Amino acid sequence: MWQRAALALVALAALWHARRYDFFCDDAYIALRYAKNLIEHHELAYNLGQRVEGFTSPLWVLLIAALGALGLALPEATRLLAAGAVLLTFWALCRFWDELEPETPRLVLAPAAALAVSAPFAAWTFGGLETPLFVALFTLTLSSIARAARQPDLRRSFQAGLSAALCVLCRPEGATLLVMGSVVICLPSRTWPEPALRRLLAWLCPILVLVGGYQLFRLLYYGFPLPNTFYVKTSGAGLWQRGVIYLEFAGNELGWHILGQCAIALVYLVLFEPFSKGTGQKARSRRVLLLCTGVAALVHLSYVARVGGDFLDLYRFLTPLLPAAFCVLVSAGIALYSFVQGGIRIALLLAGVTLFALNGQRQWAMALHANRVADSSRAALRLEPLGWTRVYAKRWQGIGTWLQRASRPGDSTAVGAAGALPYYSELPNLDLFGLNDLEVARHGRIIGNRPGHQRFATMDYLFAQKPTFVFMNPEATPLSPGRLRHDRYWESHGYVPIEIRVDRELCGCAETFYHQFFVRRERAESLRGRADVVLGDPRG
Repeated sequence: MWQRAALALVALAALWHARRYDFFCDDAYIALRYAKNLIEHHELAYNLGQRVEGFTSPLWVLLIAALGALGLALPEATRLLAAGAVLLTFWALCRFWDELEPETPRLVLAPAAALAVSAPFAAWTFGGLETPLFVALFTLTLSSIARAARQPDLRRSFQAGLSAALCVLCRPEGATLLVMGSVVICLPSRTWPEPALRRLLAWLCPILVLVGGYQLFRLLYYGFPLPNTFYVKTSGAGLWQRGVIYLEFAGNELGWHILGQCAIALVYLVLFEPFSKGTGQKARSRRVLLLCTGVAALVHLSYVARVGGDFLDLYRFLTPLLPAAFCVLVSAGIALYSFVQGGIRIALLLAGVTLFALNGQRQWAMALHANRVADSSRAALRLEPLGWTRVYAKRWQGIGTWLQRASRPGDSTAVGAAGALPYYSELPNLDLFGLNDLEVARHGRIIGNRPGHQRFATMDYLFAQKPTFVFMNPEATPLSPGRLRHDRYWESHGYVPIEIRVDRELCGCAETFYHQFFVRRERAESLRGRADVVLGDPRG
């Protein structure tokens, strides 16, 4: 009983830690926009009437929509889901530990405490993205596959398949677990009479219904076998090189000595230690868990490298590996402790405490860097510090709110920051980076290898869409007004510059700020005379 109470306290401490990262990612508003249109207009679309799958987590979008349909405000619904996902993560970690170390259940508090102080896990809890849910489902699926190997009956196989299906619907990287689980379920068992074929059917049933059902919906509704984000994020040159550099940078910050120990611990446990546990079902479960964890980690790291890493800070794509990594490291420490005697045990305990302290110090250092608005250590990789994300998501919310109040029927926007600004403006938006636009995702011009920002709309395509407001530099939000930047090219295509004042009350920002963008000439005159607007000559 006290063990459960202690684990609950650790989970609550993790939620408290997460609240210290007070930010909401701009990209999270994309999922909120899809959920809002689903609730209000029964369309799973970014722009009404345009069927484009610009999200990577169907499960996350649908869960947000479900809570929103009950009357919850969507940002609050997202935070509530995230809090539930954290609790689910610690329960999944406990199940993982039960399969890995069933004889020492109390020591689950060690990997749980390490996860609670983890900066990446805490930072991405309330960031608005599906990361905490994927961490929970990834860990839960690994443990469920191992349990299905230990108790290979129909119920365990079905539960593992359900967990794997939800994991895939949360993020496509979960497909690795589908393959591994199918192999494990098909393995013969001498102690259980249930035929492998029936277990496989029980495993596949929820996968075919949920994943297969959504894939059929995707083909019928969107017309493509893969989400639109795939075509953007796999385009461009040098992704592998950038991804490897990103992983190297992550290793430097997380600590190569810690990562190296995790890798050595996993190799040791896989190759040697499990066989010392005997040949029973518990040993079988342990071997399956370790092998699946090792393969999943290698595939996942390869995937992260293939897509070029990330542009957001604190390693959200590496966070799903943390619960298993902490469990494996502590398990290897237990094996080593049982092997040595006398004073060496005391030295080993001191080394473990020191390692935990060093890890805590690194988490603190990472948090300090990430919470800055600008940090030179992130500049080379063009990583976006979370402090920058916090400030600009708020400012884009303010611009969007300003537009919503100034808009007229028929207005639209064009902006690459496709989250908060379009969400709060409630206007149709041309996503200049193509995540939510079929044409840009496939035929937009290549502008680099920054993940999610590889393509950009061609000017011919942009002008053909005739957006009312065009934001080519949404990051420019000075705290004082500036001189209007006239551009003959834009004016020759019917656009004039405008500068607006966004009062801090519109978004809860720390200061009032200003922003310049382009507005269609025929719409410009209606904005003239507003106290918060400086407008260029609408005649060009």
